[in-house]
Amino acid sequence: MNNRQLNRFGATAIALLLLKPLHVGAAEFTDPAQIRTLAEQTVRAAVGATAAQLLLSADELDSRLRLAPCAAPLQAFIAGDGQLRDHTTVGVRCEAGQRWALYLGVTVSSELTVLVAQRPLPREAAPAAADFSLVRRRLPGLSINYITDPAQLTGQRLRRAVALGEALTTDALLSAIVVQRGQELTLLAHGSGMDVRVRVVALADGRPQERIRVQNTSSHQVIEATVRSAQLVEVSL
Repeated sequence: MNNRQLNRFGATAIALLLLKPLHVGAAEFTDPAQIRTLAEQTVRAAVGATAAQLLLSADELDSRLRLAPCAAPLQAFIAGDGQLRDHTTVGVRCEAGQRWALYLGVTVSSELTVLVAQRPLPREAAPAAADFSLVRRRLPGLSINYITDPAQLTGQRLRRAVALGEALTTDALLSAIVVQRGQELTLLAHGSGMDVRVRVVALADGRPQERIRVQNTSSHQVIEATVRSAQLVEVSL
């Protein structure tokens, strides 16, 4: 079951309750607060070093939900593909005694100081520190999704336009330059069922998957090739 399906059904609908009827008093049910706390702790543990910046809120459980006490510590895990999102689904289950499992959402946000645009910036612009101010904000998702240091702008371009007052996200930036003009590289040329490798010099800076002009160090021939890494460019002949 994927994250979309889990979020659509919600905690109550997809709770796998006991295989036989309960005959316990109200005081013997698992405390919903314990389940919510465990779900939040699971997300926090998955984040690691930046967990201190997280603000988490697990979904409230249906007050009608009755789950037997577990004979062992409850187990929790990030559901679906295991990726953390603005609204992350966490599974909680009892694997001892009368077994059960349920899923609930945890809303993830971060409080941090981020770069905020002081003016509208067009797509393909080269962002500079002067275009932004550092502002403390509460934002959806993980802190790693945001740019927090002007030094991170070095060598970058904007993948999309950025609006006035918008917090700058990592996905708004193109990949950093990996090939510098004047750098020696290996050119991998494909043609006639064979591969040939030659030494070339980059005639322009390049990012991954960009096409740049390179010059053969022996023949001095200039061609266009696609940047594959910091050491390799590729062309089909």
